[in-house]
Amino acid sequence: MASNAALGKLILAATFSAFFYYVFWVAVLPFMVIDARDESWIYSLFPPMKFAFLVPAVFGVVLVGGLSAFSLYHLRDQLGIRFARQL
Repeated sequence: MASNAALGKLILAATFSAFFYYVFWVAVLPFMVIDARDESWIYSLFPPMKFAFLVPAVFGVVLVGGLSAFSLYHLRDQLGIRFARQL
């Protein structure tokens, strides 16, 4: 088992790598001037551009929905919400 410090460094490196990959994909790749006749190898490293905004939108909806469900579950007594209970 890895130590907490090593695991923290690994998580931090993975997070920075994912952040820079996404920033390059969204902010740099569309503005690169590459001749259309030569299919550049760099485009093979990234999925189609439509996923650049679809994936974060789906994660955002899941995050907000999960937080809403968690909050509703824990505040149901204060809000007066009664759920049907099965016997």
